[in-house]
Amino acid sequence: MVPISILLNVVHGFSALIYFGAIMIFGAVFAPRLARLSSSTLYELFKEIFPPVLSFAEAVGLLTMIFGAGEFLHYMIGYYQLGGTSLVYTVLFSTPWGASVLSGAIIGLVGFLVGVRIATLFERLFKLYKSTNPSSLDEIRVVEAKLRMYSLIGMVLLSATVLLMVLAVSFLPLPT
Repeated sequence: MVPISILLNVVHGFSALIYFGAIMIFGAVFAPRLARLSSSTLYELFKEIFPPVLSFAEAVGLLTMIFGAGEFLHYMIGYYQLGGTSLVYTVLFSTPWGASVLSGAIIGLVGFLVGVRIATLFERLFKLYKSTNPSSLDEIRVVEAKLRMYSLIGMVLLSATVLLMVLAVSFLPLPT
């Protein structure tokens, strides 16, 4: 039988790789170039390509968060059983591993919320491109600029999260 910690770690890590890759490709490749594409190309992208890709990225992001939180809770419950609340507090705030995991989790949550904002902007763009109103062109440009800004912020936050988590699981020993 596979221990729960390994299952949580594998699913969290695998889904995190997919989510991180999707965010980086979108933030570094697609978002900066949206303004350069023709309206017809953008319309097709927003109508056919981006909705399922966006739904997939959101689902993988949620999977990453759920299994990461499960992994975190699994460790914290183990520390609580060994020494109660004081040990959990000590592990989180007095060890490099705990500080790295806790700060990575907080930054990751903020990064996910930025991703939700990006999804909201995408939904707005979907509606604007489907609109036949010519006055929506100015609003489209504003939303595209916000999308580029939030994509950059999201890339930075998720990169920081990944670095902290890699540091915690690869180089910092688990507290004893």
